[in-house]
Amino acid sequence: MSGISSNEIRQLVRDALRELLPAVKTKPATGSTLLSRLRAALGEPKPAPVDVRIDGAGDLNAFARDLLQAQEDVKVGILSGKIQFSLAARNGVTASAAAPAATRSPHQISKGVVTEVMVTEIGKSHDRLIVGKGVVVTPLARDRAREVKLEIVRERS
Repeated sequence: MSGISSNEIRQLVRDALRELLPAVKTKPATGSTLLSRLRAALGEPKPAPVDVRIDGAGDLNAFARDLLQAQEDVKVGILSGKIQFSLAARNGVTASAAAPAATRSPHQISKGVVTEVMVTEIGKSHDRLIVGKGVVVTPLARDRAREVKLEIVRERS
């Protein structure tokens, strides 16, 4: 057996194909569907943001329905972070500049161990972590929580 792992072989094949096949990069039209834009973002080599315009409850419901209809590989791309979402600009003003920052919701863990990696991920979308009575928080997780400004609160009951 050679000293090359199967992942390294796969990467070598991907690189060879990328060199041999012409790169066809077409930007999706602005009127294209969400599912087609998600599929295009999945084909990008780096995590690609997909602009989403949500002006109200109707847009939010349509967005949720579209995500539920997505194929499994697109859903995996979203969960893994390969596909990311950004709010589309309105009248030249980005959504983040148009509205004040909303208070992020707390995240709750009722059992297990809280690690540094978990704190990093939770800190991206939450400002408070509520841990259950038997949950162990590692020292590195506490250090990382301070860095990402994530408050860790022990549940009282």
